[in-house]
Amino acid sequence: MSLVHLANFCAHLKNCTNVNIATTSVPFSRLHLQAALGLYKEGFISLIQKGSTTGPDLKPVEVTPDNISTRRLWLGLKYRSNQPVIRDISLVSKPGRKVNLTTQEVKALASGLPVRFLKPLQPAESLFIRTTRDKEVIEIQEAAKKGVSGLALYRVK
Repeated sequence: MSLVHLANFCAHLKNCTNVNIATTSVPFSRLHLQAALGLYKEGFISLIQKGSTTGPDLKPVEVTPDNISTRRLWLGLKYRSNQPVIRDISLVSKPGRKVNLTTQEVKALASGLPVRFLKPLQPAESLFIRTTRDKEVIEIQEAAKKGVSGLALYRVK
């Protein structure tokens, strides 16, 4: 897992929403796919499709070591009244400062309390963590219900 690639993912989505682009593509990786699925489940994006550099696939294509460099994830961005649904997306853990949260800190953040230097979550804001056990990216509320700890990745408003 590279936080540098996740930072590029977040910056790309932020830039696309600033100029009102309907669909965009990001490089295909497991982390980008998990991050996009988290955004999709929480209602921040409308579409996730595998594709190539030319556009989304019309029929499924398997990802192999030979074609991995051309594979992309195509994401549909949401807008309401010409305003982007993703108002802000930012990295919490940086490559030089990783923020590992215990189960008690996860539950405190999910209930609206500040933890260390992290501000409490506002309404309509989500924080995503990567669990330490099974390495999946999930939203903080779901992590609190499961009672898991993990690395804080990014927050979205």
